[in-house]
Amino acid sequence: PYMYARMPYAPARDLLPIVLTTSQPNVLAVQASNPANTLPEFIAWVKGQRDRFSYASVGAGSSSHLTMELLRSVTHIEAVHVPYAGSPPAGLSLASGDTQALFTVAPALLPLIQGQRVKLIAITSAQRFELMKELPTVAESGYPGFESLAWNGLFAPAGTPGEVVRRINADVNAVLRDPAVRELLANQGLA
Repeated sequence: PYMYARMPYAPARDLLPIVLTTSQPNVLAVQASNPANTLPEFIAWVKGQRDRFSYASVGAGSSSHLTMELLRSVTHIEAVHVPYAGSPPAGLSLASGDTQALFTVAPALLPLIQGQRVKLIAITSAQRFELMKELPTVAESGYPGFESLAWNGLFAPAGTPGEVVRRINADVNAVLRDPAVRELLANQGLA
């Protein structure tokens, strides 16, 4: 509702939250050839680009987009937002140099990282992420309190009976506690 003047529904009125299923941090990625290797170096590099810096996102209003806007607000950098329809085209725009940075979830960039076309600068979790312990957080890189997570959950239409909501919540949480499911999610970077 903060991004679009007209929507066919009002989330707060028409949707009923059932359960948060997973979350994962975003990573800040740049082209492998970018001279910055740390967040302070990246911010200095961006400020040196003046009006020539653009960043990709996986879509307007996405966690990818809003995470960069949060970083922009705390670092006072200027940037042009270039929204794409998902991670693959956003990642390719970064790798090809059409854009200069991208916040997204790490699994979406894995082929580009392995192909040494992009590199990671920082992660948006409050603490270092178990699967990427070598990657510093934005918070520890000079911006205390910075945290931005992509999350997934289930919603039902408003008016869904409470008994149904409680049952779905209990069933989903039971599945999420299963060790095999937890391991599968963890291997994909989902918490």
